[in-house]
Amino acid sequence: MKNQASIGTNILMFTVSLFLAMGCSEKKTPADLIIRGGTIYTVDETNSTVEAVAVNGDTIVYAGDLGGLAKYEGEQTQVIDLQGKMMTPGFIEGHGHFMGLGYSELNLDLTTITSYEEMVEKVKAAVAKAQPGEWIVGRSWHQDKWTKKPEKMIKGFQTHQLLSAVSPNNPVFLSHASGHAGFANAKAMQIAGVNQLSVEKLGKDMGEGGEIIVDELGNPTGLFNERAQGLIRKYVPENTEETDRKALELAIAAESSKRNYKFSRCRNFRR
Repeated sequence: MKNQASIGTNILMFTVSLFLAMGCSEKKTPADLIIRGGTIYTVDETNSTVEAVAVNGDTIVYAGDLGGLAKYEGEQTQVIDLQGKMMTPGFIEGHGHFMGLGYSELNLDLTTITSYEEMVEKVKAAVAKAQPGEWIVGRSWHQDKWTKKPEKMIKGFQTHQLLSAVSPNNPVFLSHASGHAGFANAKAMQIAGVNQLSVEKLGKDMGEGGEIIVDELGNPTGLFNERAQGLIRKYVPENTEETDRKALELAIAAESSKRNYKFSRCRNFRR
Protein backbone atom coordinates (compact mmCIF):
# COMPACT_ATOMS: atom_id res chain seq x y z
CA MET A 1 0.00 0.00 0.00
CA LYS A 2 2.87 2.33 0.89
CA ASN A 3 4.45 1.68 -2.50
CA GLN A 4 1.18 2.45 -4.26
CA ALA A 5 0.76 5.72 -2.30
CA SER A 6 4.34 6.67 -3.05
CA ILE A 7 3.86 5.99 -6.74
CA GLY A 8 0.65 8.10 -6.76
CA THR A 9 2.41 10.97 -5.04
CA ASN A 10 5.30 10.83 -7.49
CA ILE A 11 2.92 10.86 -10.46
CA LEU A 12 1.07 13.88 -9.04
CA MET A 13 4.31 15.76 -8.41
CA PHE A 14 5.55 14.90 -11.90
CA THR A 15 2.31 16.13 -13.45
CA VAL A 16 2.42 19.43 -11.53
CA SER A 17 6.09 19.91 -12.43
CA LEU A 18 5.31 19.23 -16.09
CA PHE A 19 2.54 21.83 -16.17
CA LEU A 20 4.77 24.35 -14.41
CA ALA A 21 7.56 23.68 -16.86
CA MET A 22 5.19 24.09 -19.79
CA GLY A 23 3.93 27.36 -18.37
CA CYS A 24 7.42 28.71 -17.78
CA SER A 25 8.64 27.71 -21.22
CA GLU A 26 5.65 29.27 -23.05
CA LYS A 27 7.07 31.77 -25.55
CA LYS A 28 5.80 35.33 -25.37
CA THR A 29 6.04 37.25 -28.61
CA PRO A 30 6.55 40.94 -27.90
CA ALA A 31 4.57 43.34 -30.02
CA ASP A 32 6.17 45.54 -32.64
CA LEU A 33 4.31 48.57 -31.40
CA ILE A 34 2.54 49.66 -28.24
CA ILE A 35 0.41 52.78 -27.98
CA ARG A 36 -0.70 54.05 -24.59
CA GLY A 37 -1.07 57.15 -22.47
CA GLY A 38 -4.36 58.49 -23.78
CA THR A 39 -7.97 57.71 -24.53
CA ILE A 40 -8.18 55.14 -27.34
CA TYR A 41 -11.50 54.63 -29.08
CA THR A 42 -12.18 51.17 -30.52
CA VAL A 43 -15.61 51.58 -32.20
CA ASP A 44 -16.60 48.45 -30.26
CA GLU A 45 -19.92 48.91 -28.47
CA THR A 46 -18.95 46.48 -25.70
CA ASN A 47 -15.56 48.09 -25.07
CA SER A 48 -15.64 51.55 -26.59
CA THR A 49 -12.42 52.87 -25.04
CA VAL A 50 -9.19 51.25 -23.90
CA GLU A 51 -5.96 52.38 -22.26
CA ALA A 52 -3.52 50.67 -24.61
CA VAL A 53 -3.12 48.92 -27.94
CA ALA A 54 -0.43 46.46 -29.04
CA VAL A 55 0.33 45.77 -32.68
CA ASN A 56 2.23 43.01 -34.43
CA GLY A 57 2.85 43.63 -38.10
CA ASP A 58 -0.48 44.82 -39.46
CA THR A 59 -2.59 43.20 -36.74
CA ILE A 60 -3.83 44.58 -33.42
CA VAL A 61 -3.06 41.81 -30.94
CA TYR A 62 -4.22 43.55 -27.79
CA ALA A 63 -6.64 46.32 -26.87
CA GLY A 64 -7.33 46.75 -23.18
CA ASP A 65 -6.09 48.16 -19.90
CA LEU A 66 -2.48 48.82 -18.92
CA GLY A 67 -2.48 45.79 -16.64
CA GLY A 68 -2.53 43.33 -19.52
CA LEU A 69 0.16 45.09 -21.52
CA ALA A 70 3.35 43.80 -19.90
CA LYS A 71 3.59 40.54 -21.86
CA TYR A 72 3.55 42.46 -25.16
CA GLU A 73 6.43 44.78 -24.32
CA GLY A 74 9.90 43.66 -25.33
CA GLU A 75 13.31 45.22 -25.88
CA GLN A 76 12.57 45.93 -29.55
CA THR A 77 9.01 47.13 -29.04
CA GLN A 78 8.35 50.69 -30.14
CA VAL A 79 6.28 52.54 -27.57
CA ILE A 80 4.23 55.62 -28.42
CA ASP A 81 3.02 57.75 -25.51
CA LEU A 82 -0.10 59.68 -26.50
CA GLN A 83 0.54 62.13 -23.68
CA GLY A 84 -3.14 62.41 -22.92
CA LYS A 85 -4.24 62.80 -26.52
CA MET A 86 -7.06 60.88 -28.18
CA MET A 87 -6.61 58.09 -30.72
CA THR A 88 -9.33 56.85 -33.07
CA PRO A 89 -9.39 54.18 -35.78
CA GLY A 90 -8.46 55.50 -39.22
CA PHE A 91 -10.33 54.69 -42.38
CA ILE A 92 -8.87 54.71 -45.90
CA GLU A 93 -11.49 54.88 -48.61
CA GLY A 94 -10.93 54.79 -52.33
CA HIS A 95 -13.53 55.00 -55.05
CA GLY A 96 -13.96 55.91 -58.70
CA HIS A 97 -16.63 57.74 -60.66
CA PHE A 98 -16.91 55.47 -63.67
CA MET A 99 -19.60 57.42 -65.53
CA GLY A 100 -17.79 60.61 -64.57
CA LEU A 101 -14.79 59.25 -66.44
CA GLY A 102 -16.97 58.66 -69.47
CA TYR A 103 -18.48 62.12 -69.36
CA SER A 104 -15.05 63.67 -68.92
CA GLU A 105 -14.23 62.05 -72.26
CA LEU A 106 -17.53 63.12 -73.80
CA ASN A 107 -17.32 66.71 -72.51
CA LEU A 108 -14.36 69.05 -72.21
CA ASP A 109 -11.51 67.41 -70.31
CA LEU A 110 -9.60 70.16 -68.52
CA THR A 111 -7.36 67.89 -66.46
CA THR A 112 -4.11 68.85 -68.15
CA ILE A 113 -4.55 72.56 -68.79
CA THR A 114 -1.87 74.79 -67.27
CA SER A 115 -3.49 78.22 -67.53
CA TYR A 116 -6.78 80.09 -67.73
CA GLU A 117 -5.94 81.00 -71.32
CA GLU A 118 -5.70 77.33 -72.22
CA MET A 119 -9.14 76.73 -70.70
CA VAL A 120 -10.54 79.58 -72.79
CA GLU A 121 -8.96 78.17 -75.96
CA LYS A 122 -10.57 74.79 -75.37
CA VAL A 123 -13.96 76.42 -74.88
CA LYS A 124 -13.44 78.54 -77.99
CA ALA A 125 -12.77 75.38 -80.03
CA ALA A 126 -15.91 73.74 -78.62
CA VAL A 127 -18.00 76.83 -79.42
CA ALA A 128 -16.88 76.62 -83.05
CA LYS A 129 -18.41 73.12 -83.29
CA ALA A 130 -21.58 73.87 -81.30
CA GLN A 131 -24.92 75.36 -82.26
CA PRO A 132 -25.88 78.74 -80.75
CA GLY A 133 -27.54 78.16 -77.39
CA GLU A 134 -25.98 74.71 -76.95
CA TRP A 135 -24.48 74.14 -73.51
CA ILE A 136 -20.75 73.52 -73.25
CA VAL A 137 -19.74 71.64 -70.13
CA GLY A 138 -16.43 70.35 -68.86
CA ARG A 139 -14.61 69.43 -65.67
CA SER A 140 -11.36 68.81 -63.82
CA TRP A 141 -9.67 72.20 -63.99
CA HIS A 142 -7.65 73.23 -60.94
CA GLN A 143 -6.21 76.73 -60.65
CA ASP A 144 -3.49 75.64 -58.24
CA LYS A 145 -1.98 73.44 -60.96
CA TRP A 146 -1.70 76.27 -63.46
CA THR A 147 1.85 77.39 -64.19
CA LYS A 148 0.57 80.80 -65.24
CA LYS A 149 -1.90 82.63 -63.03
CA PRO A 150 -4.57 85.02 -64.36
CA GLU A 151 -3.86 88.72 -63.94
CA LYS A 152 -7.08 89.15 -61.99
CA MET A 153 -8.09 86.67 -59.33
CA ILE A 154 -10.72 87.04 -56.62
CA LYS A 155 -10.60 84.72 -53.61
CA GLY A 156 -8.03 82.63 -55.48
CA PHE A 157 -10.12 82.14 -58.64
CA GLN A 158 -10.27 83.61 -62.13
CA THR A 159 -13.11 85.84 -63.36
CA HIS A 160 -15.46 85.07 -66.24
CA GLN A 161 -14.79 87.96 -68.66
CA LEU A 162 -12.19 86.21 -70.81
CA LEU A 163 -14.31 83.05 -70.98
CA SER A 164 -17.48 84.98 -71.77
CA ALA A 165 -15.78 86.87 -74.61
CA VAL A 166 -15.26 83.64 -76.63
CA SER A 167 -18.69 82.18 -75.86
CA PRO A 168 -21.29 84.98 -76.12
CA ASN A 169 -24.06 82.73 -77.47
CA ASN A 170 -23.33 79.48 -75.65
CA PRO A 171 -23.83 78.91 -71.93
CA VAL A 172 -20.72 77.36 -70.37
CA PHE A 173 -20.29 75.58 -67.05
CA LEU A 174 -16.97 74.01 -66.06
CA SER A 175 -16.68 71.94 -62.89
CA HIS A 176 -13.65 72.17 -60.64
CA ALA A 177 -11.51 69.03 -60.21
CA SER A 178 -12.73 68.73 -56.62
CA GLY A 179 -16.37 68.84 -57.63
CA HIS A 180 -16.91 71.52 -54.96
CA ALA A 181 -17.04 74.49 -57.34
CA GLY A 182 -18.06 75.42 -60.86
CA PHE A 183 -17.19 78.21 -63.29
CA ALA A 184 -19.85 79.80 -65.49
CA ASN A 185 -19.77 82.31 -68.32
CA ALA A 186 -22.03 85.35 -68.70
CA LYS A 187 -24.53 83.49 -70.89
CA ALA A 188 -25.01 80.74 -68.30
CA MET A 189 -25.47 83.31 -65.54
CA GLN A 190 -27.95 85.22 -67.68
CA ILE A 191 -30.04 82.08 -68.17
CA ALA A 192 -29.90 81.38 -64.42
CA GLY A 193 -30.83 84.96 -63.53
CA VAL A 194 -27.59 85.59 -61.68
CA ASN A 195 -26.53 89.24 -61.78
CA GLN A 196 -25.41 92.04 -59.49
CA LEU A 197 -28.95 92.68 -58.27
CA SER A 198 -29.93 89.06 -57.71
CA VAL A 199 -26.81 87.72 -55.96
CA GLU A 200 -27.90 88.66 -52.43
CA LYS A 201 -31.39 87.21 -52.82
CA LEU A 202 -30.12 84.02 -54.46
CA GLY A 203 -27.59 83.62 -51.68
CA LYS A 204 -30.33 83.79 -49.05
CA ASP A 205 -32.57 81.40 -50.98
CA MET A 206 -29.97 78.64 -51.18
CA GLY A 207 -29.16 78.87 -47.46
CA GLU A 208 -25.85 77.91 -45.89
CA GLY A 209 -23.17 75.89 -47.65
CA GLY A 210 -22.96 77.82 -50.91
CA GLU A 211 -21.34 80.98 -52.22
CA ILE A 212 -21.52 83.09 -55.36
CA ILE A 213 -18.15 84.83 -55.49
CA VAL A 214 -18.43 88.50 -56.44
CA ASP A 215 -15.93 91.23 -57.27
CA GLU A 216 -15.38 94.52 -55.45
CA LEU A 217 -18.45 96.01 -57.13
CA GLY A 218 -20.71 93.09 -56.25
CA ASN A 219 -20.73 91.59 -59.73
CA PRO A 220 -20.64 87.76 -59.91
CA THR A 221 -17.24 86.53 -61.07
CA GLY A 222 -18.61 83.28 -62.51
CA LEU A 223 -17.35 81.13 -59.65
CA PHE A 224 -20.02 79.15 -57.79
CA ASN A 225 -18.97 77.35 -54.63
CA GLU A 226 -20.56 74.21 -53.19
CA ARG A 227 -24.39 74.42 -53.12
CA ALA A 228 -24.37 77.55 -55.26
CA GLN A 229 -23.50 75.35 -58.24
CA GLY A 230 -27.11 74.23 -58.25
CA LEU A 231 -28.18 77.68 -59.44
CA ILE A 232 -26.47 76.94 -62.77
CA ARG A 233 -26.66 73.14 -62.89
CA LYS A 234 -30.43 73.08 -62.91
CA TYR A 235 -30.37 74.70 -66.34
CA VAL A 236 -27.81 72.33 -67.81
CA PRO A 237 -29.67 69.74 -69.94
CA GLU A 238 -29.96 66.38 -68.20
CA ASN A 239 -28.15 63.37 -69.53
CA THR A 240 -30.12 61.31 -71.98
CA GLU A 241 -30.08 57.57 -72.56
CA GLU A 242 -27.97 58.22 -75.65
CA THR A 243 -25.40 60.39 -73.85
CA ASP A 244 -25.23 57.86 -70.99
CA ARG A 245 -24.53 55.10 -73.51
CA LYS A 246 -21.76 57.11 -75.16
CA ALA A 247 -20.26 58.01 -71.78
CA LEU A 248 -20.27 54.35 -70.70
CA GLU A 249 -18.57 53.27 -73.93
CA LEU A 250 -15.93 55.98 -73.55
CA ALA A 251 -15.31 55.05 -69.91
CA ILE A 252 -14.82 51.38 -70.81
CA ALA A 253 -12.49 52.34 -73.65
CA ALA A 254 -10.50 54.66 -71.40
CA GLU A 255 -10.11 52.00 -68.68
CA SER A 256 -9.09 49.39 -71.27
CA SER A 257 -6.53 51.78 -72.68
CA LYS A 258 -5.06 52.39 -69.22
CA ARG A 259 -4.83 48.66 -68.48
CA ASN A 260 -3.18 47.96 -71.84
CA TYR A 261 -0.72 50.78 -71.26
CA LYS A 262 0.23 49.47 -67.81
CA PHE A 263 0.56 45.92 -69.15
CA SER A 264 2.74 47.14 -72.01
CA ARG A 265 4.99 49.05 -69.63
CA CYS A 266 5.24 46.01 -67.38
CA ARG A 267 6.25 43.79 -70.31
CA ASN A 268 8.82 46.32 -71.52
CA PHE A 269 10.26 46.58 -68.03
CA ARG A 270 10.66 42.81 -67.74
CA ARG A 271 12.53 42.68 -71.01
